[in-house]
Amino acid sequence: MSASVQFVSRIPADQRRALESLVFFNPCQQRVIDGIVEAIENFGPPEIVEDDGFLRVRVGAVPEAQALFGVDERTGEPLAVAIFVRTDLENVTVLHVGVRADFAAGGPRAHEKLLLRMIKELRRSSLRLKGVRHVDVFYGTNRTLRPRAVSRRAV
Repeated sequence: MSASVQFVSRIPADQRRALESLVFFNPCQQRVIDGIVEAIENFGPPEIVEDDGFLRVRVGAVPEAQALFGVDERTGEPLAVAIFVRTDLENVTVLHVGVRADFAAGGPRAHEKLLLRMIKELRRSSLRLKGVRHVDVFYGTNRTLRPRAVSRRAV
């Protein structure tokens, strides 16, 4: 059965345990442990903080870091998270990703391609930011995702 996933920028504080599982206790982290260590060395460790009844993820010395959450539309449970920052005018860098194990490669729901869908959503939303031309994933891949060019008409 396919989960109906909604992509949101914040999740309710009552989902802390599920978010901690994605960010800190994810069994899939061993696959990209070297990249995680490098990201922490470069940007600092992720930290879950509550703000006005919602959770966000702060990253070390990068106060402008943001998160995109893939949540089960029915239950509100976070299934995936991407923590990212606009590193300069043209670039958005994904510092950390977490996907619940059953949606990860080799999991029973891997066919739903949740990580790919989330990165595509991040890529799509980055097109709305003036000047952004690249979305880089800090670890787990050696490629740069480039948003499609947007045609602009004179109004």
